[in-house]
Amino acid sequence: MVNEILALRRIGEWADLSGEELHFYLDIAADVQSEKLDEQEGADRLSGERYFEFLNEEVLTDERVLDELELADIPVEKLQRFREGEVPVLELYSEQFKLDYGLDQIADFIMMMKFVRDYMKLTGEDSVAPRNRLQYLLFLVNYELSQEDTLPNRSNRTTLGNLEHTGYRYNFSKGNGPYAPKLYRDKNRLFAQSLLHEEVIEEPVSEDDEPYEISLGENGERLMARYGKKLDNFDSVLLKEWDLQQRDVIKEHRTKPMEELKEQVRSMPKFQATPKNEELLKARQRDFDEPVDPIQELVLNV
Repeated sequence: MVNEILALRRIGEWADLSGEELHFYLDIAADVQSEKLDEQEGADRLSGERYFEFLNEEVLTDERVLDELELADIPVEKLQRFREGEVPVLELYSEQFKLDYGLDQIADFIMMMKFVRDYMKLTGEDSVAPRNRLQYLLFLVNYELSQEDTLPNRSNRTTLGNLEHTGYRYNFSKGNGPYAPKLYRDKNRLFAQSLLHEEVIEEPVSEDDEPYEISLGENGERLMARYGKKLDNFDSVLLKEWDLQQRDVIKEHRTKPMEELKEQVRSMPKFQATPKNEELLKARQRDFDEPVDPIQELVLNV
């Protein structure tokens, strides 16, 4: 689920609340939300647009919230949008997560979308599921890059092998499995722009799995249809190495059930030797230092 308090705060700020008025609104809205969630079956599985719909239908239209907003004397047109359940929550997240970043961050976005596209292509599945499978597999991409040192004409400053020069800029920590908060932050940014899509899995999953599936969003499908061939034939040595490693990881693990994948990662010497909550694997250390034409063109067109 999207961070609930952050969502309510962003809505309050959109309504021009600040100071004590924002504080009082947040207290009431959080209480109403908690109450409404308790009443819903499977409420812990509300995600993305379903959560935004829940806010408009159940929380923001509640009389207790509306009474507080009337006392705060917010603009009439915004109060009316609360009453009608039409607060533009998704737009607020889209604005927050606008893709206005440097080349290295854009590379992470593009390669994550390409991973999801290639995973569905190579496995025949409609999505990456459960959601934490993406976390495990992208960790393995970076880990495998760190085990090779084949990139030419570079002097290494670390012991990360190829990961010093290419791969995701996500630091993974040890939890129940590998965990990179920035990976989920970027996944949410892509979701907000309809580049990735996320929805609830209907089938039951194990207790420590995340019951969501990730696929390309509408804009992601359009982008891949337009640039897919370029993204399969990178000119950049750095991106090509990254891409080859992604495909190898997918091919090696595509038939593994989630429990087998988790067991394999958790039994790795590096994972077992790392204390819980400590750093498991560093991110790529260097910025790209050669032209990356396909990515540069994508930046101009996203």
